[in-house]
This record gives sequence, C-alpha cells and structure tokens, in this order.
Amino acid sequence: MPRHPPSIDLVTPTGGEPTEWTSNAPQAIERVPQSASDWAAWLIALAVLAFFAVFGFQAMTWALAGGWQWLWMVIGLPVFSTFSVLTVMFVVKRLREGRRVRVALENMSLERGEGFRVGEPLELRLRATVPRARAGERTVAPERIVMRLMRRAAGDGLGGETDRSDTCCDEVVAHRDDTRADRLVYACELCANPELGGDAAQWFIELHDPAADDGLPFFVAGLRLLPAR
Repeated sequence: MPRHPPSIDLVTPTGGEPTEWTSNAPQAIERVPQSASDWAAWLIALAVLAFFAVFGFQAMTWALAGGWQWLWMVIGLPVFSTFSVLTVMFVVKRLREGRRVRVALENMSLERGEGFRVGEPLELRLRATVPRARAGERTVAPERIVMRLMRRAAGDGLGGETDRSDTCCDEVVAHRDDTRADRLVYACELCANPELGGDAAQWFIELHDPAADDGLPFFVAGLRLLPAR
C-alpha cells in the first residue's frame, strides 16, 4: 500500500493569530511635553515651597540672637527642615518625570490572498492600529516588521517518532505605511524556491520584532498551499 506522508499540526507559539501585541524590547522613556500654563503652575508651587524654606531658615537665624528670640527656633527648625526637603523632592521629581514609549499594535489582521504557490510571489499585508495610550505612557507603532516565509517538514525520527524541522525560505523587512491615519499597513512580497515543494510540508508566516532579542515570533499564520500551475 502507498505510504501517506505524516500529518503536520502547526502549533504556533502564540496559540493562533493574535489581534494585540506589545513589544518585549526595552522601551524608551521620554520627557513629557509641558505647556506654558503647566510651567507657570510648577514655578508658582516651587516659589511657595522655597519661600517657606527660606522663612524657616531666617527664623533660626533670629533665634541666634538669644533671649526670648530663641522661641523662633521652635518654629524655624521644623518649617525649614520640612519645606527644604519638599522643595528638593519637587525639583527632582520634575527632572526625572517622563513617560514610557510603548511599541504596540492592535486590531491586527494579515492578508495573504487565497493561497500560496511554491515558486510564486506571495503578497502580504498586515493591517493594524495603534492602541490607546494608558496613563503615563505614549503608544507608537513599530517602524518595521520582519516577515518570514517558513516551511515545516516532517520525517521519521528515532524510535518511530515524527521529526519536525522548520526552515526559513524567505525573509523581508516590511516598513510602516501610515498614509492612512486610521489604519497602518505593512506590505511585502515573499517567495520560496520551487525546489522546496512537497506534500509532506506545511507553510506558514512568522512576524518578528527586529528590536527584540528573544527571536520568537509575535504573530504566526498558516498558509493554504495551492497546486502548481
């Protein structure tokens, strides 16, 4: 009897085709833009804190005159120590103030046509949007995404178990096209060598973040293999 090729189940690391993604790469921290009114309010608050700190210091100098004026030390010492610390903390907080830049996508969908033929170009389009930013952050889309055409083959391994191997057959860096404000598009073409065909193989697409070091895809999608023309 003819021997059928072993079946190959495409088990994706992401568990399917996700619709949301956030980069695992180290994310930048940027200064938060401040308006003129914000700066004016900050300077007024700083001036009030500094005034009480100076007043407390002046009160302690009055206490050095001796006599009944030593009572100024009771007021000056706690006022100066409290407001001097608050003034320093207020300035340091402003200098260190920043927001996280989160690289992320949502509403992701990969357009890959009706199917894939070995040896013919495959047009891919990843459509997505930028998620809404949460408090203390700004969200941006990645400038580029690595798209890989993968081939999974199966063979007989040791002990009669099926041995699977994944091979990258083509790789392209797709750049962001944000000409439409409501939708981002990453487009490219991938093609496999005609010699890599075969029934005992499965084809799929992997999307990678070039800024991440883990080497894992954040999006995996299977391809429908069409017969050769």
